[in-house]
Amino acid sequence: MPATHTTSGGRLVLRTSLGEIPRLAAWVDDVARQTALRAETVFAIQLCLEEAIANVIMYGDSPEDSPISVELGFGNDGATAVIEDRGRPFDPTALPPRIKPTSLDDSKIGELGVHLIRNYSRTMRYQRVDGCNRLTLTFETTSSGVQA
Repeated sequence: MPATHTTSGGRLVLRTSLGEIPRLAAWVDDVARQTALRAETVFAIQLCLEEAIANVIMYGDSPEDSPISVELGFGNDGATAVIEDRGRPFDPTALPPRIKPTSLDDSKIGELGVHLIRNYSRTMRYQRVDGCNRLTLTFETTSSGVQA
């Protein structure tokens, strides 16, 4: 399904495949250009969406043709991204905060996605609705035409 967008945001439906990540990145860039977001905000949105969707694809146990819906909207209170998928239930907000390692030996490779999302988004909320995971992220925005 093609991406749709307006100056108030848009919607993109992805397949459950890591090959879709570049399409997601291009879509976020396109929506961001239309809303004149600051580079820092675009980076935060892009990073969080890519991390969340990569986790859905790699760990959600959905068939490859299962859709992942991404909506991005803008209002006076900032940007809102909603990701929906039909993978196994997973509430990232229930994970404990990452403990900062005290040495290189204590550090792990990976498992930073939820930590990054927590740090780059203003809020993260999870719901399970009609057999669907719904992750809602909000972001601060400051740009011409979009005020936080």
